[in-house]
Amino acid sequence: MKTNLFVVTHKVINKKYYKDRDLFLVGPKQDSIYKDGDFKDNTLINISDKNYTYCECTAMYWLYKNYKCDYIAIEHYRRLFYKWNFTPIDKKYVEHKLKKYDFIVMINWWLTKSNKDQFIKGHGLKMYEAMENVIKKVHPEYLPSFNKVMKEHHLSWCNMLITSKTNYDKYCDFLFSILFEVEKNIEIPTDPYQRRIMGFISERMLNVYLTYHHELKVKQCLVLQTKRYLKE
Repeated sequence: MKTNLFVVTHKVINKKYYKDRDLFLVGPKQDSIYKDGDFKDNTLINISDKNYTYCECTAMYWLYKNYKCDYIAIEHYRRLFYKWNFTPIDKKYVEHKLKKYDFIVMINWWLTKSNKDQFIKGHGLKMYEAMENVIKKVHPEYLPSFNKVMKEHHLSWCNMLITSKTNYDKYCDFLFSILFEVEKNIEIPTDPYQRRIMGFISERMLNVYLTYHHELKVKQCLVLQTKRYLKE
């Protein structure tokens, strides 16, 4: 059984706080922080040059196209999956839980606005319509699930997930077919925050995918933000 817990980072982090995990480096500064054993998104089949707008999805794409394992987890340098006793999950936990569940994702965050209103307020109506129109064009069967998710007031954020590599690849088939098409139909913003638009869209797509595939058993898991990422 090959299980990998990947922590996507663009900073030098203190590995002693990330036991049982592999570091995955993204962004333009990765060469300066690379160490043997770390993974990089600018090798083999990659979209590393899109990191400024795709965020952690450039690591997700690399793993989708280039890596083989049984179970896979995507976490962030400042956000990790935790058990309810406030200890980080480990490979043993993943292998045990995935005997019962198909996906483990971040516990829902609740919003005062609908997901649609929240997205439009944050990124504009044109971006919302571009996302919606691409789903209608590329995967119209997902449109009812998209509309359902957008009416709701909760969302699993951050592109954090744990699943089998088989399920992961199927999800990435869907995800990147949407993202690549959206990219063709929008102008990437120049604002440093707003240009991360593909990352923001991808957060919604995980929820849409899991809503559509209601046969999948999904477990929500606590996620805690840690400041223990900087090198000491």
